[in-house]
This record gives sequence, structure tokens and C-alpha cells, in this order.
Amino acid sequence: MRQLPKRPSLPGATNARLKKESQAISGHANSKEEAARRYSNARKAVWFSAVVNALKKMTGPGQRCMFCSGSESTDVEHYKPKSVFPDLALTWENYLWSCTPCNRGKGNRFPPQTEPGGMLVNPVEENAWDFFFIDEFGLLTPVWDKKAGTPDKRAVSTMEILDLNREAVQETRLFRLNDLKRQVSESLALFKSGTLSRQMMRQRLDEWLVQPFQPDVADYFFNGPGREEKPFSEFISCL
Repeated sequence: MRQLPKRPSLPGATNARLKKESQAISGHANSKEEAARRYSNARKAVWFSAVVNALKKMTGPGQRCMFCSGSESTDVEHYKPKSVFPDLALTWENYLWSCTPCNRGKGNRFPPQTEPGGMLVNPVEENAWDFFFIDEFGLLTPVWDKKAGTPDKRAVSTMEILDLNREAVQETRLFRLNDLKRQVSESLALFKSGTLSRQMMRQRLDEWLVQPFQPDVADYFFNGPGREEKPFSEFISCL
């Protein structure tokens, strides 16, 4: 996960169509079946491309998954599953853009409605770093809930249901972390020797933040709590 931009507005015609479809679902005797049918039809329709394009733009370069940040996004994901919340099947605010492994892993699971546990973290509406941190091994780890005296329940549910530390993602997250540490340390050495200017340091930072390779790592260590850790804190202090 990582911090994502605010959800943009859709074209007026697309909003109107989504509203019309949602009203039809709400007024149907079997809203679950109607939601599945209408969403299936919408996904094939030309007008729905505005939804997909907006989601793609939100994810940034490489269209990394809004959940794991490791794989290319391919699926429109319902944050609240349409089988559990049929009235939200064609609601813009309920859409995310995810990779197939995350989408399939999540499926229709949404605690506490479908099972015990904390509600899943919404990567668009919430700041991921209020719930997680990235440790030295590249593991996405729940923060500690001081009041409850346990790891944050919402972070635990999100991490386990989406399998956010599956081997492939953890390995690339660790690789990106070690690579960033190396590049930051090298940049600091060049800056101290007078070879690299502050402007060039800022340019490097901008490039690291938009690289489409496990962008959650760069976000955490440059924009999140990880910016307080060395060598990132020293690099940021030189800007």
C-alpha cells in the first residue's frame, strides 16, 4: 500500500449513468443478482472506460496495484464487495484498481460483515502509513494499537486477507529498499564531496518517487514515517 491521490471527478455523463444503474439495482427485488448482471454489462460497455481510465491515472506510472504496489493493476476492485453490498456495485467511490492476485485473494471477504476482524483499509480514502510500516526485511507490518495493546486490527485483517507479504511482493519490496539505500548513500557521498548539487539531489528524489517499481517503499521512506530513518533522514535534511 501507499499514499494515493484523491479520487478525481468523473465526466458528468458517466456519473449520471452510474447513478441510473445504482437506482435500478436498489429498486430491484433481487438486488444481488441485478447488481451482478448490471456490473457485468457495464464492464463491457464503452461508457465505463471513463471509470477505468480514471483509476489508471490514480495509480501513477506503471499502474501498480493500489493494494500490494507490486503487480500491474488489471482489475476494477470493489472495496466493499458487490455480493455483500449490491447497492454499491456501480458506485464510483467504491472502486479501486488492483492486480489479479489481490482481487482474487480478497474476493467477497470484508470483515466485520463477512467474518471477524477489522474493516479493511481503504488505500484511496486513508493514509496507509497510519496503519502500516515497512521493516528492514521489506515486510509490511501493522502498527501497534496502544489502546488495545495489540497490532492494529484493521491492518492485520488487510494484510492477511490480501496476503500483502506474499513471497513475490516481499522480495521485490526488500530489493527496492536495499537499492534505495544504496542510491541514497551514494548520492550523499557525492553531495558531501561537492559533485552533486541540491538541485540534482531533488531531481533524484523526484525520479525515485515516480519509478514504477514497488512505489510503496519510496513513498514510505520519503513521504511517510520512514523518512526519519537513516540514510533517508540525512538525505532529506540536505535538500
